[in-house]
Amino acid sequence: MKKIAFDVMGNDNGVRAGVEAALDFVEKNLDYSFILVGDKSEISKITMETERIKIIDVKKEVDKNAGARASRNDDNSMAVAINLVKNNEADAVVSSGDSGVYLSMATLLLKRMPGIKRPAFMPIFPTVIKDRKYVMMDVGANIVTTSQMIEQWAKIGSLFSNITLNVKKPRVGIVNIGTEDSKGNDFQKDAHKNLMRNTEINYIGFVEPRNLLKGVVDVALVDGYGGNLILKTMEGSILSILSLIKKELSSKLKYKIGALLVKGAFNNIKKDLDYRNVGAAWLIGLNKPAIKTHGSSDKKSYLGAFSQLAIVLEKDVVTKLKEVMNE
Repeated sequence: MKKIAFDVMGNDNGVRAGVEAALDFVEKNLDYSFILVGDKSEISKITMETERIKIIDVKKEVDKNAGARASRNDDNSMAVAINLVKNNEADAVVSSGDSGVYLSMATLLLKRMPGIKRPAFMPIFPTVIKDRKYVMMDVGANIVTTSQMIEQWAKIGSLFSNITLNVKKPRVGIVNIGTEDSKGNDFQKDAHKNLMRNTEINYIGFVEPRNLLKGVVDVALVDGYGGNLILKTMEGSILSILSLIKKELSSKLKYKIGALLVKGAFNNIKKDLDYRNVGAAWLIGLNKPAIKTHGSSDKKSYLGAFSQLAIVLEKDVVTKLKEVMNE
C-alpha cells in the first residue's frame, strides 16, 4: 500500500478540491492511501477517516514570511506532511503551499540527490503530438541559474524522461531567444558548449519557446525566471484559446451544428492540451518523491498530480535516479 502525505491547507480556495480528489483517487486505485494534513474540522465536512484516508489535525498553515528553517520543525501542515515522508511514514508528499518555502523546506528535510547542486521545479507539458510530452526545468525554483545546474538538470531530466515517459533517447535542448550559438546569457552559452561535448546526453542545442508545443525536445532546460514565465504563459494561453473556440462555436446556429460534428475531436484536443491533466511540478533532485500543485488547483488538477505520483512510485523512479546520479 502506497501512502501519500497531502498538505491540504495550501489551496487558496480551501480543502474541498483536494479532499474530494483524494477520495476519488483511492476509490479507483486500491493500492493507495492518503494522510490528509490539515484542519480536521474542515476536512470532516467532506469525509471521515477510513481505512485508506487518515487525518492529522493541523490548523496552522505555513507562514511564508518565516522561512523554511524556522518553519521546518513548526506545527504547520507543510512541515508535518514533509516530515511524514522524511520519517518513512509516507512514500510521497504533495502540497499547494508557497513554492519557495516548500522547495526550501523539502530540500532541508528530504535532502538532495548525489550530483545535484539545486533541485528544480519540473512539470510535464503536453505537445500537439499525440501522447508526446516533455519535461521542463526550472520553472521558478532557481531565479539565479548556473551552467553547472543546467548540465545536472540535463542528466536527471533525461533519466526521468526515459524511465517515466518511456522515451528511449530523450532529446535535450536549452530554451533560448534564438538557435544561434551566439545567443543567450553566459550561463546558457557555457552550458551549451559543455553539453555539445557530452556524449551521454542527446543534446540538440538551443530551442525557441515557440517550438516547445511542437514536441521538438523531450527535456527543455531554462532558468527559473524564464521557465516560470513560459509555464504561466502556456497555461493561460491554452485555456484561453480553448475557451475562445468554445465560445465562438456556440455563437451562431451554423457553428453549433458544425460543432456537433467535431465535438469528439475538440474534446480530444482539450484533453491533450489541458495542463490540469498533469496538474503539478516535480521537486526534481530530492531523495524522496515530492510534488507541487497550483495554489488554485481544482479537483481535476489534483487528480492529474496523483496520477503522476502513481507512475513514479510504481516505477520506483526516485531510487533509479539516485542510483544513476551516484555513479
